[in-house]
Amino acid sequence: MNQPTSRRRVLSLAAYLGAAAVGVPPAAAAASGPRAAAGGSFVIRDVRVFDGRRVIERASVLVAEGLIRAVGDVPASPRHRVHDGRGRTLLPGLIDCHVHSFDEGRADALRFGVTTELDMFNDPAILPAARRQRRSTARTERADLWSAGIGVTVPGGHPVNPDWDIPRVTAGTDIDRFVADRVAEGSDYIKVILEDGGPPPRPSLPSLTPEQARQVIAAAHAHRRRAVVHAEKLRLALAAVRSGADGLVHAFWDGEGGPGDIAEISRGGAFVVPTLSVVDWGAGARDLLADERITPWLSPTQRYLLEQVPPDRPGRPDFLAIGSANVGRLHAAGVPILAGTDTPIRANANGVSMLAELGHLVRAGLGPRAALAAATSAPARAFGLADRGRVAPGLRADLLLVDGDPTTDIGAVRAITAIWKNGHPVDRTPPPE
Repeated sequence: MNQPTSRRRVLSLAAYLGAAAVGVPPAAAAASGPRAAAGGSFVIRDVRVFDGRRVIERASVLVAEGLIRAVGDVPASPRHRVHDGRGRTLLPGLIDCHVHSFDEGRADALRFGVTTELDMFNDPAILPAARRQRRSTARTERADLWSAGIGVTVPGGHPVNPDWDIPRVTAGTDIDRFVADRVAEGSDYIKVILEDGGPPPRPSLPSLTPEQARQVIAAAHAHRRRAVVHAEKLRLALAAVRSGADGLVHAFWDGEGGPGDIAEISRGGAFVVPTLSVVDWGAGARDLLADERITPWLSPTQRYLLEQVPPDRPGRPDFLAIGSANVGRLHAAGVPILAGTDTPIRANANGVSMLAELGHLVRAGLGPRAALAAATSAPARAFGLADRGRVAPGLRADLLLVDGDPTTDIGAVRAITAIWKNGHPVDRTPPPE
């Protein structure tokens, strides 16, 4: 990209990634960057712990210098500040596996317990600072970020925006060199776009051929990068899996997958990030805006985005039901399901929309514990994020404390009482207008 990234430009991109075109009202950008060394010592006492995989009904958790030091029976010490965990549940910080990061969005994410975001198409200029932040345990007001940088697409293909001067693959492109350039820019994984447009009456779009997709995925693997694929149609999802994709970053919602289709995806070993919030026609946003546990903490940008009325894309009101049925079948077949929102696409906002997406996953058949794993340990494992995603000794103290028990009632994840990033408490006060 020839210009520095900006909120307006990234939101403009969102329109071409499958969203309503949205603008953002003026809002104060949240501060970022380290302000202090790793946080002090504290104990969360007598709390239910969902450690990312299992539930410990009663334990204490010791945090020191930005890391989790102990889980279980922690002796009392006057050196440790104590937080009462009775009646509450401690979770790992949430990981949103599909975003398009912009300006203050990462601060908005953190204030709702999303401590890590995985970006799926963006300006590579943001990557060096993101890499420095996620290596540190200093105080920060923003979620950590990994990114695909520039996705792999073709001239005239998705995303369709003549103002975006980005490299694209043509018939004569040296694909290994193309992928090497993305790696040199700092891409943490490679995003492949298989999108041929539609549904009718929307126009068709040029797209990578199956052979080009196969070559991109092979080149990504040769450069020790995962390859994830945008494929919203069943036949394209199957083509991606046959080409060796590590993950699909949307569910397919043009039709329900049959037993053979689901089995083939399962055998292929790819994970799936359903992004059901993209096709819920704003239902998740309306639910969030009606929830008194949510509304006091919304930034002006979050509120504005949630209030958008999605247009007809991606096409039909039954896409949520179709996508949900596919997610349930994939989960039953053992396909790893990861939680992601595609924010700021179609009435979704950073951080807060993850709480709606978890509800979609439960209704699709995952159950609360599996849905929580889809936002914590499962993405950490799938993307190789070794220092997060679990409540376990030695890992980063990215933690979320909620009232009640979201492992039996997923709605309880909205009753946030405290968030810690790198062991530092997060101020949830939203920025002013």
